[in-house]
Amino acid sequence: MRKSDQPPRVDRVVIAITELAPLRQMWGEALQFLAESQAELHALFVETEQWHRAASLPFTREISRVSGTRADFTLQRAIQVHKAAVARAQQQLQQLAAESDKELAFEVLSESDQERIRELVADGQCIVIATALLADQPVIKELQELGCRIVLIKE
Repeated sequence: MRKSDQPPRVDRVVIAITELAPLRQMWGEALQFLAESQAELHALFVETEQWHRAASLPFTREISRVSGTRADFTLQRAIQVHKAAVARAQQQLQQLAAESDKELAFEVLSESDQERIRELVADGQCIVIATALLADQPVIKELQELGCRIVLIKE
């Protein structure tokens, strides 16, 4: 194989997710890239402000699926919903990593934390597998500007 025929070097594969991300599909995509390299695997749960925005509206209510009772959707409840979503995603990804015998770093990142984004990709070539919901978010735009290859997965 000629040097120009070799796939580009990949140092880090990043899975950028939200609570609605198709984790199994994104994991499968990540494994394809990991099969061709010894890249690090990193999962980012990208915090968006959607729950906080919803809680800030005076008419937002939460309706229980079990009892049908209604309650105001408060900032405190928004934080609870967000933490539960993060924990669920982290647990699912750690299970997938264990099944695949892969090491996985996991962190929660604000959608506008450009400094951490730059740190994450500063030391090598990076491929980012992201949910299509993040396509227009600052985190993806910053990663594109830093030269990362972006693979968007539809929900």
